[in-house]
Amino acid sequence: MELLQISKKELLEFVGTLVSGPLDVFGVVAHDGRFAYDKLDSAANLRLDFDETLYSPKQYLFPPKDPVLSYTPGDAASCAPVYAEKDQAIIGVHPGDMAAIAMLDKAFTENKIDAHYCTRREKTTLVGIYPTKPGKYRFTSSMIKPEEPYLAADAFLIDMGDDSYTIEIVTDRGKEFFSASAAKPATADGKAKAEKMKTAVKDTVTLKIKREDLPPFLDGKERHPVWETRGAKCFSCGSCVTVCPTCYCFDMLDELDLSFDYGLRFRTWDACVLEPFAVCAGGHNFRTKAADRIRHRLYRKQKYLLEKLGLAGCVGCGRCKTACVPDIAFPPDIDDDLLRKEAHHV
Repeated sequence: MELLQISKKELLEFVGTLVSGPLDVFGVVAHDGRFAYDKLDSAANLRLDFDETLYSPKQYLFPPKDPVLSYTPGDAASCAPVYAEKDQAIIGVHPGDMAAIAMLDKAFTENKIDAHYCTRREKTTLVGIYPTKPGKYRFTSSMIKPEEPYLAADAFLIDMGDDSYTIEIVTDRGKEFFSASAAKPATADGKAKAEKMKTAVKDTVTLKIKREDLPPFLDGKERHPVWETRGAKCFSCGSCVTVCPTCYCFDMLDELDLSFDYGLRFRTWDACVLEPFAVCAGGHNFRTKAADRIRHRLYRKQKYLLEKLGLAGCVGCGRCKTACVPDIAFPPDIDDDLLRKEAHHV
């Protein structure tokens, strides 16, 4: 893997040239003491010293409202797919969020190719950064393997603790992206230091169960009292999955112009913890209880997707802990409850 060195001043100057060009550039900015991804209108707004963002960069690959088809009502021949047209770059993606994108890449290409996601993905350059600050509830190292973020990343930034970054070039796209910057080949000493700096910031939370042991650990616990206990407090608001970087369930809706001359079909994020989610033909709902929906969410995060795709459906970002008002959605807390109750029964 090629390693380059660039000063922080030079990186911002490079980002400035990108922002003023035809590329849509998204990065982390500060909002009222919190951090969020937004379109950059100035390189000066880019923050790479963040702990955790409110939402993940998933929104730029799988938008909350994603147009898929345009049409004229009554004219079947007018139907035409709608695809993303602009190239974009996302700068400042933590390893957990990068691993989440790798999981989305696999989910949207499994069996049948999702052309809308893949078109936007092909037009996107992903530049990651290793954390420079601990996340309050982050447990990423418990949920992803070190190589998984590289399945999606084009390049990674490593803060060297001084006035410079080391750039890991992962793909040809990443190499081309930084070719116009002032980056130079890293020195031998720089390479050795960069490897240490990648893991300088440790997670604040550690899962008590190894990732590979989670699926068998959850086997047979579908009727555990933990689900009812937490379900009794659940608002079924969907906050936990709205902030999740790996959730990709969606609904399809149509929107007609008031003139009825134009229509747009789009997909919008949906959530398995919402009561209407499991309503099927005839109005039947096979997950009417909040307890069942909470259980399904955790099983999907820690068992189903891991078994199906080989990548975890939870990347340990901790956003659900922050978003959940009754504080019942955090996977490590649920796992701890399952462990305690299990030990008590023994």
